[in-house]
Amino acid sequence: MLQSRTDIEQVASQWILRRDQLPEYRFAIELMSQTDREEIFWQYWDELDSFAQRDLARATFQDYWFKLIADYGELNMRKKAQALEALGYIHNPNVVSFLVQEMRRDNESLRLAAAGALKKQDPVLVIEPMLDALTTPEQYLASRIYDVLQALGPKLVPVILKKIEKADVSGQMVMVQLLGSFGDSSVVPLLTGLLETDHYLLKKMTVEALGQIQGAEVYPVLVNLLKDENWQIRLLAAEAIGRSRFYQACPALREAFCREPDGLVKEIMEDILSALDDSNETITYLWSRRSNERSQTICR
Repeated sequence: MLQSRTDIEQVASQWILRRDQLPEYRFAIELMSQTDREEIFWQYWDELDSFAQRDLARATFQDYWFKLIADYGELNMRKKAQALEALGYIHNPNVVSFLVQEMRRDNESLRLAAAGALKKQDPVLVIEPMLDALTTPEQYLASRIYDVLQALGPKLVPVILKKIEKADVSGQMVMVQLLGSFGDSSVVPLLTGLLETDHYLLKKMTVEALGQIQGAEVYPVLVNLLKDENWQIRLLAAEAIGRSRFYQACPALREAFCREPDGLVKEIMEDILSALDDSNETITYLWSRRSNERSQTICR
C-alpha cells in the first residue's frame, strides 16, 4: 500500500518508463507533480517512446511552454535539441514563431530539430510562417523549409497559389517544387504561366514540376516545350512525356525528333519513342560528337 505522496510519485515515475504499459504511464503522468514531470522529462526523455514523449511533453509544458523558451539560452546543445523536440507537441502560435526563428541558426543540428518539431505542429499554425520565410531565403535554409512544408501535404496548394506571385525567385523555386511533389493538376495553369520567366533555374524547376503531375492538362504544355529554344528544356519535356507515358504525344514527339538539332536530345527522344510508339514507322538518324560539340542531326 502506498503510504505517501512521495511513494505515489516514485511509482508513477517507474510506470512512465515502462513503454509496454500505455494506460499506466498516462495515469502516472496525471499522478505526478509538475516538478516531477519536469525531472522525468530532462532525465529520461531519450528513453521514452514517441507516444510517451508526446504525452509527457503536453502534460508538462502545455501550460508552461514559456519555461522552455525562457531557459533555452542557458541549455547545452543536447538539451536545446530536446526542448525543441518537446515544443513540437505544444501547438501554439508563439511556439511556432520560436521554432521558425530557430531554423535560422547556423548550427545544422538545431535547424534539423526545429524543422522536425514544426512537422509535428498543427499545419494551420505552420503554413503561413513557413511560406513567409520563403520571402527571405537569405535568412533560412530553403531545403529545411521545403522539408517542413512537404510534410504538410496538398492542403498547402491554395495557400501557395496566393503567395507565389509575391515571393522572390528563390521562394518561387521552392513553391514550384512543392506543387510538383503534390501532383495536383489544378496548379497546371499557374505553372504554365511561370514558364514565361527569364530565370533559367525557375523555368527548369517548373518543367520538372509539370513532369510530376499526371493529367491530360499537362500533355499539351509538355508538347509545346519540345519547341523551346533551350535544348535542356526540350530534353526535360521529352523525359517528362516518356515518364508519364503520354502515348498521344508520339506524333508530336516524332516531329520534334526530325527537327531536333541536338544529338543528345535526339537520342533521348528516340529511346522514348521506342518505348511508347507502337506504329510501324522507323526512325534512323545520324549524329556524331567532336570535342563535346553537338553536331547537326539528319532525320531520314
